Amino acid sequence: MENMNNDTEKIEQHFGRVTSLIGERSRAIMLWNLLDGRAYTATELAICANISAQSASNHLSKLVKANLLAVDNQGRHKYYRFMNDKVAQAIETIASLLPMNNNIQNETAPLNGIHYARTCYDHLAGKAGVAITNGLLEKKILVRRKNDFTVSVSGVKWFGDIGINVDAVLQLKRKFAYPCLDWSERKHHLGGALGAAFLDTIANKDWVRKIKQSREMVITGIGKRELTKRLGIEI
Repeated sequence: MENMNNDTEKIEQHFGRVTSLIGERSRAIMLWNLLDGRAYTATELAICANISAQSASNHLSKLVKANLLAVDNQGRHKYYRFMNDKVAQAIETIASLLPMNNNIQNETAPLNGIHYARTCYDHLAGKAGVAITNGLLEKKILVRRKNDFTVSVSGVKWFGDIGINVDAVLQLKRKFAYPCLDWSERKHHLGGALGAAFLDTIANKDWVRKIKQSREMVITGIGKRELTKRLGIEI
């Protein structure tokens, strides 16, 4: 019993350290900006958080030490990114606690902007991302299994037809496919290695385009036609 209490206390202390790291305002803003899936220097993240580069470096060092961020050295520069997609998922999930207003979830909202289509780390989020995921589920291309998605036999062919080898994606050293809670829609979009492969594929096909210096995505005309034809959805 004593050992159990000690383990619980250690877990509580570690949880407290992690949440305090994420909860500090400047660090929270830097983590939010890293959700676009790119790596940034301390100077770039300092600008995002409106703090000095030295202060940003101190904050980032703590996040690296806590295994929330990884750092890559390229010449004289250090580039910071999420340690893995689990960290990105946690930050996106925290964002679902943001208060919403009626306009954000209005069905007649314009088909553009960050609430319509955006990157969530390396997969597609927003109204469009949720609509596509729902389409994949309705067509039984994806199958929900508790906290994960699997791909049906017909789904393997569907993904193959657009250039995604599901077996190859399964071999990647990360979670294959899971429902990621969308902070603006309060519903789920497709996350994980399959979500990343899907976004990368449709971007290469010019079905979607990314807005520079933003997480916002644009669904192109060809993208809308292809998604309507293949999933029977209007986005």
